[in-house]
Amino acid sequence: MIDNGSLADILSSRVYDELRLDRKDLKPFHVPLKGFGGAEVRSLGTVKMPPYNALLGRPFLNKARAVTSTHALKIKFPTEFGVGELKESQEMARHANLSIFKDKAGMETLSIFEVDKEEQEDNPETFELDPGDKTSREKEEIIESIVLNEAEPDKTIKIGARLTERVKRNVTNLLREYKEIFAWCHENMPGIDRSVISHNLAVNEKCKSVVQKRRSFNLERSAAIKEEVSKLLAARSIREVKYPEWVANVVLVKKKNNQWRMCVDFTDLNKACPKDSFPLPRIDQLVDATAGHETLSFMDAYSGYNQIKMHKPDEEKTAFTTDQGLYCYTVMPFSLKNVGATYQHLVNKMFARQIGRNMEVYVDDMLTKSITADRHTDDLRETFDVLVKYGMKLNPIKCVFSVPSGRFLGYQVHQRGIEVNPEKIQALAKMVSPRTLKDV
Repeated sequence: MIDNGSLADILSSRVYDELRLDRKDLKPFHVPLKGFGGAEVRSLGTVKMPPYNALLGRPFLNKARAVTSTHALKIKFPTEFGVGELKESQEMARHANLSIFKDKAGMETLSIFEVDKEEQEDNPETFELDPGDKTSREKEEIIESIVLNEAEPDKTIKIGARLTERVKRNVTNLLREYKEIFAWCHENMPGIDRSVISHNLAVNEKCKSVVQKRRSFNLERSAAIKEEVSKLLAARSIREVKYPEWVANVVLVKKKNNQWRMCVDFTDLNKACPKDSFPLPRIDQLVDATAGHETLSFMDAYSGYNQIKMHKPDEEKTAFTTDQGLYCYTVMPFSLKNVGATYQHLVNKMFARQIGRNMEVYVDDMLTKSITADRHTDDLRETFDVLVKYGMKLNPIKCVFSVPSGRFLGYQVHQRGIEVNPEKIQALAKMVSPRTLKDV
């Protein structure tokens, strides 16, 4: 049975026994799972074997790179000889639907797990908390801060608080050894060398250049623009420009902390640029590939897009106007078209040997994963060596190392699987049932 909603590949215990396989070959697996009915079931263990009378979930589908069609009852997957295809008949599907979910006594046996309900009720302490349980989540998210340099006690990095002394010592020593990969300010961020990558606009020569009519701002917004321009000049992210052919206006957006974020209205310039069709990874596959790992490290680049420099001939096309004068970007700004594709191209090139093995990357979201905590230091060292080689800097405030769970691409991922980020569903969770026709 192929189930693209299942988080595990499941074999029933009855089939396992009828195949005359030895239960001594099973490796312990103590984490309970929840079925569709909500009841917890306990696993007999895990075993590596060819699938037979099994429920194949997303782990199998991702590994086989298979595409399913429930309407056509087909599965297609790539092979060395071309596209392979499995097709099921309606009659066989109905027969399987009736037989696979019912045992000889007529009871539902959807999982590989044997459950003794009386034992579960008598010994509730032997069952771990559900991954969605708030108490379990809060315990898993406990972190602590370590100082990288005793001479600068205010510069700290967050690591997991539940690490063993040996693992904690190894991770701490590693972070202190590679403390130069962290940027505490723009001055610590030299940027990626242009020989590696730069952002090219590829403006269509048939498009006429546009100089936007200058907009006026009140005193509060003008002060915010002046302050931001000063910061960008100090960081060498922008430079003055004369006689530009393209000129855009700045746009101010209010942030959650009531401060202003300065953006540039590149609408006209973006219209003149073709779309970069460089493929972005599939989020569902990244999340599934991350779940089930014992130790995770979540990393964020310091002003990630700004670490990529603009293609020199295209710098002046990013010109914008302010009360202080005309400026253009020397680094890749957020508002330009195709910046996400350029960044993904960079990280794919940087971490080509790690992606899918001990790392997952989606644009500026980077995650190093390890099956066991003991291996995580080696996996992190491999990642840090790549960061040093290319000169990419991390934001220490947004990085967390060696934790059992965390938020990745809108999901809460951990060894037991995945769950929706609670912050993303607050509106639904707090929704009051409608009581009147108007409420409906």
